[in-house]
Amino acid sequence: MPYDRITPPTPASRAVLSHRRLRGSLLARAVVCTLFLAALPSSWAQGGPEANVVHLSAQAEQRLPQDWITITVAVRHQAPDAAAVQAHLGRVLEQALAHIRPRERAGRLEVASGGVQVQPRYGRDGQITGWQGSAELLLQGRDLAGVAALAAELPGMAVTGLRMSLSREAARQAEAAVRAQAIEAFRQQAAEVARAFGFQGYELREVHVGTQTPGPEPRPLLRAMAANVAEATPALPVEPGQALLQVTVSGAVRLLK
Repeated sequence: MPYDRITPPTPASRAVLSHRRLRGSLLARAVVCTLFLAALPSSWAQGGPEANVVHLSAQAEQRLPQDWITITVAVRHQAPDAAAVQAHLGRVLEQALAHIRPRERAGRLEVASGGVQVQPRYGRDGQITGWQGSAELLLQGRDLAGVAALAAELPGMAVTGLRMSLSREAARQAEAAVRAQAIEAFRQQAAEVARAFGFQGYELREVHVGTQTPGPEPRPLLRAMAANVAEATPALPVEPGQALLQVTVSGAVRLLK
């Protein structure tokens, strides 16, 4: 049976095929673009809700007396083996807690465990020559003088850090008033911006309200302590400072004609 004869395409036929393919590709792209444009919100083309949006931020603050104290007390000990160090730290902590617990008052004087470390000591040859460790307690509360006096009464322990701050109760009581001031400042700012741009008013699009009470970090008082503090030391004088309560209101408004 004879085979069908295949005639190779001529340059003219190649040009026709290329033109048809290009035209088909352009038509397909045009259809895709048309569908995409049809899916876009009509407000984009008409200057609707997405237009004339301004982002603003306002802040109000108030200084309040610091009414919360946190004191860190610690014991350190060295011994030939780790078990002896740990046993000594445990005895000192038990004695301190037995002295503190009868005086605990929620909100006024509280105690919590702090960090505990036991680690080896090395000689010049890199060999372990002994062990050392430390253990901490955190004394805190609104009774500033009472917490400071108690920290000085703990035998075998010394004050290693002190921090003054604003209690949650004081911050919560003042926050409502400061938040109202920040919101009013945001509203005034929005009205002024609208007038400055020649608009009649504004509508709220979104808003965020944040509260912050920055304060100093704990200050280390004693970098190095003796291996044991046998007697109680005099109480440290305590002078509270000022805490800054800040409320920030940020968001977006749409200007109205």
